[in-house]
Amino acid sequence: MAIRRGVIAVAAAVLLTAACDAADTDGPATTGPAAGSTASGPAQSRSGQGTLRITTQLGEQCPHLPVTPDPRCDPKPRPDTGFEIRSTGDDLVAEGRTGADGRASLAVEPGTYVVRGEPVTGYQFTPERRVTVSGSDAVAVPLTYTNGIQ
Repeated sequence: MAIRRGVIAVAAAVLLTAACDAADTDGPATTGPAAGSTASGPAQSRSGQGTLRITTQLGEQCPHLPVTPDPRCDPKPRPDTGFEIRSTGDDLVAEGRTGADGRASLAVEPGTYVVRGEPVTGYQFTPERRVTVSGSDAVAVPLTYTNGIQ
């Protein structure tokens, strides 16, 4: 039975998101009114705040055809990547950079936000995600850069 590479990539993304939610270490400091992450540890959310767990990665590195399993083609973490958090009204809420593992975490008030990665040379698409934070839940925000060869 043949398994399409896209199915494997989706499964890997789900597992990566789950791992990010369970991780105890996060990226470096962010700036802005909602900043909650520090260089020395994870974001500490105050009562009523949620946490955004941002993961930046480079998408698959090989075309889908022919489909051959090759670990060199799997998504890779994108360390030290800038990002910004904006309100739905396009007001800057916070900005920061991911750590060496491509992850960052910060506490924000409940609401809906747009999380954008910085443009990266050689990648056609700059990732952007619209997320909603409710209560004190952690929300995974995977930002995957793709080069258009998929």
